[in-house]
This record gives sequence, structure tokens and C-alpha cells, in this order.
Amino acid sequence: DPSADWKQRARERIRRVAQVAVICGEHTDVATGVSEEIRIARSESKPYFLLYGRAEKTCRKPAAALADDKMYKWTWENLKKLIAGSR
Repeated sequence: DPSADWKQRARERIRRVAQVAVICGEHTDVATGVSEEIRIARSESKPYFLLYGRAEKTCRKPAAALADDKMYKWTWENLKKLIAGSR
């Protein structure tokens, strides 16, 4: 199975970044892979932020997101601020 080691590959990629952007959609609350990536980011001490992926739809936080994790509107201005805030 070529995807059997996806968690390890995801961990290796997350280790190489400064922070993780999580784009949320209508079913992100049940997307187990997204939740696992958030858990990996936390275990690797990488900051992450949540973005609404759909302007006209209800977007849901991943199950692994913390209760106080804010979801931000996806605008270029917000994205610049969120990325700059991690430095």
C-alpha cells in the first residue's frame, strides 16, 4: 500500500515548515487525516492556524483542533498577518 506510511511522510514535511495552515471545509470535522496532521504539528511544536475554505458554506474545525482555536476568514490580508505572526 503506497499510502501506508503517509503519517511518517506528513511528519517529515511538517518538521520542515515554520507553521501549518489548515484550510477548513464543510466536512473537516470528520477528516481524520487533517486531525492527525494537527496532532503531528502540536507534537512537533509547530504553530498552526485555521482558515475558512469556503466563503458561502459552513466550515467546520477539525476534531483535533482545540476549543479556543480561532478560524479566520481567508483573505490575503489575514494570511499575511497570520504568517507574519509566527516569526
